[in-house]
Amino acid sequence: MDMLIAPRSTLHALQPIGQGTGQVESLTSYFCRLAHSHGMKARDLAAWTLQHFGEPIPDDYKWYRRAFAGASQESEQWSSWIAALTGIGGLDRLTLAPWRHLVSNCSLTSRIDRWCPLCLRDDKAANQPLYLRLSWDIASVTACTRHKINLASTCPHCEKSNVRHRASAVIPGYCTACGGFLGDQTTRLAEPAAIWQARSIEQMVGRPPEVDANRVLALLETLVERMAHGRITTFAETVGLSKSGVWHWFNKGGIPTLQAWLAISLCGGRGLDRLFVGDLENWVLPEIDHQLSIPLEISPRKGIRARFLDWSAIRAKLRQLLEAPEAISLAQVSKELELDQKQLYQNANAEVRAIVSRYQGHRAGSRKNKMQRLQDQVTELLQERWGAGYSGMSARDIWPLLDQDLKAIRHSFRHIEVAIAANDS
Repeated sequence: MDMLIAPRSTLHALQPIGQGTGQVESLTSYFCRLAHSHGMKARDLAAWTLQHFGEPIPDDYKWYRRAFAGASQESEQWSSWIAALTGIGGLDRLTLAPWRHLVSNCSLTSRIDRWCPLCLRDDKAANQPLYLRLSWDIASVTACTRHKINLASTCPHCEKSNVRHRASAVIPGYCTACGGFLGDQTTRLAEPAAIWQARSIEQMVGRPPEVDANRVLALLETLVERMAHGRITTFAETVGLSKSGVWHWFNKGGIPTLQAWLAISLCGGRGLDRLFVGDLENWVLPEIDHQLSIPLEISPRKGIRARFLDWSAIRAKLRQLLEAPEAISLAQVSKELELDQKQLYQNANAEVRAIVSRYQGHRAGSRKNKMQRLQDQVTELLQERWGAGYSGMSARDIWPLLDQDLKAIRHSFRHIEVAIAANDS
């Protein structure tokens, strides 16, 4: 009897963690662990993989710029390459590639690295491999459903961001900048809405979609029919989406973003995992209000009494400042009266404009005086130089000898050169 014997794999047949669950490992994490198991840097393994499959390697190559966890063709390509090298199938489930025909790639993955410090701490305490969850790379996920806390994004030791895996050598769970354990971070409790979103997405990534590309439009049509009696405008208003965006799905071949699917899931009372397998049988719209209750904080202005402004008295004060011996700027006036400059312009326009005009004239006169002093001082320094028998001085020679306030004149070197040229002529 013929027997099918699996050939040896080129790389270690490393098993992914959490497959088939909401805690599934991301392909980024799997790739870093695979490199570490070979005693290689992640960058070197990425470059070797490209070379192995005949792909060019850029001069300034940074492996972490590859979209390992997204829903792009690149994610699917890398998952197939790594599967071919390790002999482990189903690695596309460590990315969002299986949902590419259902979910738009727009704003799908997060621009910054996030993680749950308590999940990493639990992995370490259980003496299990530290790994990065796929859900942490999804932009809509900002909380951990297991620990009910917000995801962290900065190292607790060096306080730098994007230090989870963006380096040549990576050990999941440790900062790539200082080497500190990322599980030492503390974060605040998450809001119920954030926990619901994270739970919905974890249910999604734990179950592969069964709705293929040819059935997406039919799924959307069923949702509109059941939720809004087939009326796109009513459906968009109910779900809280733009009418043009929903129209684009049906007439231009567009697909919803993940946030749009979450809104549909919330209004329809059907989880993403069940929507994406087309489970709409016996589906009944919820009769209760789907709006999540969010406790509002007490306004910081509560108890503050309104301030009454006597503009007659304020205008009189402005006229006094206008007659003061020294000109004052509008910023100083605003600070002294504790009023916004817009308020002053709107309610005391004539006085404010007079104050601004006077201050501008003062500034212009002050600058003119400084320029005259600079010219006089340059002339004096040149005459002393000539009197000592020297031929002349450059602007670089003169500048250190000027008064301190003259050095602060804008483009001072240029004005010194003009003064030198005037004396030479």
